[in-house]
This record gives sequence, C-alpha cells and structure tokens, in this order.
Amino acid sequence: MKKIIFAMVFVFATGTMMNANVSTETPITTTAKAIEIVEDFGCASDCVRWARGNTFEIAEDIGDHPNDDDMYMEIYMRYYTGCLRGC
Repeated sequence: MKKIIFAMVFVFATGTMMNANVSTETPITTTAKAIEIVEDFGCASDCVRWARGNTFEIAEDIGDHPNDDDMYMEIYMRYYTGCLRGC
C-alpha cells in the first residue's frame, strides 16, 4: 500500500513539474539586425521623371494640359528615348 501511495505522489509531483515548465508563448528576441534598404530605380526611372517634367513645362508654357493632345505624348517619347540612349 505504501508503494502505491508513493508511486501516486511521485507521478503527481512529476506531472506538476512538467506543467510548470510548459509555455505556449514564443520567446521574443531583442537582438535584431537592422537592414538598410536602398531604392535605386536606375536610369530609366530618371529618364521618365525628366521627360515628364519637360513635357509638362512645354504644355504649361503653351497653356495646355499634356493629356489634351497626342502631340505631348510624342514629345515625351522623344525626350524619353533620347535620354535612354545616354544611359
């Protein structure tokens, strides 16, 4: 009888210790490396901005909006392709 009671106490104590160590939360680490992100869109992106700016300037000087006439798209494309040749 003593052996059965001792075995039950041992099982109870072991089970209590196992439950005390179990954690459902994931540990949070505070050591993280900083990642530097450099956005370099390249020459084509610079050419788009430059050609668009020049086309809008021409349209404003005339008093138009670049979407009003197909002529402005042709001007834009000439500026853009010329700029890309220089890349």
